[in-house]
Amino acid sequence: MPTRTSETNVRRFLAGSLSGTTSVLFTYPLELIRVRLAYQTHRLPSPSHNILLQTVSLIYREGSSASISHVPVPVPSPKQSRIFTSFPLLKFYRGFSVTILGMIPYSGTSFLAWDFLRAKWFGSRPPSRVGNLAIGAVSGVLGQTVSYPFEVVRRRMQIGGLTQPDRWVGWRETVKAVWRDGGWRGFYVGLSIGYLKVVPMTAVSFAVWEEMKRVLVV
Repeated sequence: MPTRTSETNVRRFLAGSLSGTTSVLFTYPLELIRVRLAYQTHRLPSPSHNILLQTVSLIYREGSSASISHVPVPVPSPKQSRIFTSFPLLKFYRGFSVTILGMIPYSGTSFLAWDFLRAKWFGSRPPSRVGNLAIGAVSGVLGQTVSYPFEVVRRRMQIGGLTQPDRWVGWRETVKAVWRDGGWRGFYVGLSIGYLKVVPMTAVSFAVWEEMKRVLVV
């Protein structure tokens, strides 16, 4: 988009979606490890020593005799067993497909709202710092709202390795489980807490980005 006039809402959405999916491709294993650390620390053999390494090791060895899960699970299909045996690193990408599906509306909506609101409220005038923070906050609210159901499904799939270590828990069965447990409201459990995290993070990120562009004359 060489000029501001060539920007369209579709291009803004696509640019945000592509940037989000590219970043999550490389950072997703770290996100899964973070979720597991928060969920299973109390179950680790030595909670006070090398927690990170223990968690990484347990994820890698899921489905083997060394797994710490004692929950009865269905017998895995031969296909699932072969996948985990041949590509054990895939265990660090549980829930990745849902994350990609959620990142598209999250990043796309956030960037779309950011550019649209700046153009709508300020036109060709440069926004103030407070204006950037406000627009960033609104963008974060919209992005988090439209993508949060994917977040709920992703969390369920990420901890699936603890309850069903031999299986690749699919998104369809996860969606059915969430619906069975709470109906449509189940897909928005914890949304208010998500706002407390995402809204200031998005506001600060966009505001700092704009400020650095101004400082560096980009």
